[in-house]
Amino acid sequence: MNKIRKVRDLTLVALDQERELVIACDSCGGIGLKPGDAFAVDPFLTGRFTARVVIFEVMCAGAEVIGLTNAVCNEMEPTGRQILKGIQAELAAAKIDGAVLTGSTEENFPTVSTAVGMTALGLVSRRNLRVNTCKTGAWLVAVGEPKVGAEVLASRPGEIPGYEVIKELLALEAAAEIVPVGSKGILHEARELAKNNRLNLVLNDHVKVNTAKSAGPCTAILVAAGESTMEQLPQLGRTEVIGRLM
Repeated sequence: MNKIRKVRDLTLVALDQERELVIACDSCGGIGLKPGDAFAVDPFLTGRFTARVVIFEVMCAGAEVIGLTNAVCNEMEPTGRQILKGIQAELAAAKIDGAVLTGSTEENFPTVSTAVGMTALGLVSRRNLRVNTCKTGAWLVAVGEPKVGAEVLASRPGEIPGYEVIKELLALEAAAEIVPVGSKGILHEARELAKNNRLNLVLNDHVKVNTAKSAGPCTAILVAAGESTMEQLPQLGRTEVIGRLM
């Protein structure tokens, strides 16, 4: 087994025979309150939703978040401070206690747009790792709706999965893999899931959810589930079976 390997948007590092380090990163630019930003929103939300992406990635792999780095490409006051508050709020929402938060800001030059990069680190025992664990016949279920920009802020309850949904899915043994969907859309993640598990993707006809649309800050997740899990998935919010792995 390779000590370091890349699967989808994750980097996995084998620490020993039992544990793996799970690494996920994300970036966000042009979203804030600076004159060059494309979408005007409080940097608090920039920090919060960017943190959401990397936390989702690590948690969905079955790992416990132990650290988060933030590379804020702006001054600490006021932009960086608001981004940090957003990160801390997201960690609290995920009920993550004790994770180390570290980062840096740009204090040498003035900036005209908001930008930040984040990396989350997680630990998982190999037996609990939910990566490349799909079996032939698994159903692919989209949970949530692809949303981006103002659509995210206007979301109603149940349209976007939260941390309680991930935790419920992780408790289901037949939910083989849980994949957060980002800017490349549901279809891209479904194809990657099939390829990484060396299976064929069979899509359903007349799928209602837009499988090509960006899901922004992981407003949708893709679940590869066994038959015994299917009845429980509709309780998690908006769900739709989009296909199967064969």
